[in-house]
Amino acid sequence: MKKGKKTKLRVADFLKTPSPVASPPNNSPKSAIFIRAGATTSKAAAKRAAVDLTSASPPLSHRHLSSIADLKTMASSGVDDLRRQIDRSHSEILKDLEASQSRLHKRFKMQTQACQQVMDEAEKEYKKFSERITESREAMKASYDEFMAEAQASASRACKTSITELSQSFEKAIDSLRNRYGISSN
Repeated sequence: MKKGKKTKLRVADFLKTPSPVASPPNNSPKSAIFIRAGATTSKAAAKRAAVDLTSASPPLSHRHLSSIADLKTMASSGVDDLRRQIDRSHSEILKDLEASQSRLHKRFKMQTQACQQVMDEAEKEYKKFSERITESREAMKASYDEFMAEAQASASRACKTSITELSQSFEKAIDSLRNRYGISSN
């Protein structure tokens, strides 16, 4: 480039690649798709940052593009980097999903065991309650049988003894009334 008061830029100046020293480092923000906010621990974040630094290709500004083949190489390298990032993100998502499914499976298993335990306890209580009802019913039946036996015995005694005694006492009373009023017994 020519320097002076009036600098005219030529087409050749636009086609020159700036030197790597003069260009600023590539500090472009990462896509929000590949960043999980607050979901990772510091250890996992450090590990991910180390992997990102080791596998990333040099920034675009440090490459010298002199032909279409270089441009294609740069584009394919960028696509490869993007694929690697997607694969890493995919594997992290799968790990998180598997961990989540494992936690859910454990919770489900614990809940199932708790429900089974409650069902077993309820079954035991039901059996105890049923046994108590059966015992009470049998006791009531035995008591009823005893009551009926006593009632039948007392009714039988009454029929055998009391009716005869009553008929004899009635006959005596009738005889005494006949004697009093002078009625004959024929």
